[in-house]
Amino acid sequence: MKEIQLEYGRLKDSRTVDPEASGLHGIAQLGVSRFLRTRVPIAEHIHRGMLEIGFCLRSSLALKAHGCELPVMPSSFFVNQPNVPHCLTSRPNGLYVYYFLIRKPVADRTLIDLPRGESSAIWKRLRCLPSTIPAGIRAGQVRTLFTRLFQLCDQPVSPWTSVQMRQIMLSLLVLLLELAEKPADIECSARVTKVIEQVREHPERQFTIDALAREAALSPTHFINQFRKATGFPPIRYQIECRIWRAKELLRESNSKVSDVALQLGFNSPQHFSDTFSRIVGTTPIHWRTKT
Repeated sequence: MKEIQLEYGRLKDSRTVDPEASGLHGIAQLGVSRFLRTRVPIAEHIHRGMLEIGFCLRSSLALKAHGCELPVMPSSFFVNQPNVPHCLTSRPNGLYVYYFLIRKPVADRTLIDLPRGESSAIWKRLRCLPSTIPAGIRAGQVRTLFTRLFQLCDQPVSPWTSVQMRQIMLSLLVLLLELAEKPADIECSARVTKVIEQVREHPERQFTIDALAREAALSPTHFINQFRKATGFPPIRYQIECRIWRAKELLRESNSKVSDVALQLGFNSPQHFSDTFSRIVGTTPIHWRTKT
């Protein structure tokens, strides 16, 4: 299995920095990618002894890990555990992603120089994270924290910048862990989750906001807000994303004509399907099928 080697620098649509050089010990790499065009995905690989945490700010991507492909929606974290083979199976035009790699704490160096017990507690919680975690309305806060980290990496190294970076990284990690554990409104969340699963399982159906809201026992406005918190999308946009994910499965795993896939998934016409697919994925269904 290919092991990705750490590199630092700036390209046209991406940048990586070495936070440890600025005093942020245990954070092996900090990166941002904002693709201006569709890019070929990196082959399946591992990060030996390092945990990867990414944040999909814009567009959506597909994460393959543990033999499964998971959709990662906008305003969502994705997590790759140490030594687990993984890859992104799509890197479409417009994709905007932040990420960082965390080294496993060792005896003589704790995570961001925290006391040993605190470092161990955070690492144990990180190792239990699910593969995807929606940030919902706190996405703006996540983006601000990442932006500030890059700004501090550009400043001359000093004890003060190191303190600031540790504080910001700790805030980011605590926010991530809170999002993973936060029960929110359990009853409401359960009803909305049931609706989300229904849309995901049957994206071809013609749903309406009013009908979905009644099923969740919420007003349309409250339902849309709760739905967006859970998925990063308003309901109709999420349905479109789910249709595209299902379309990819059909294009990859069957010999169905593109026009038949469009009809099966509830699009008004093959042209409507092709236009929507191209806007989200960055290429036409036919071209995507030939390259998969």
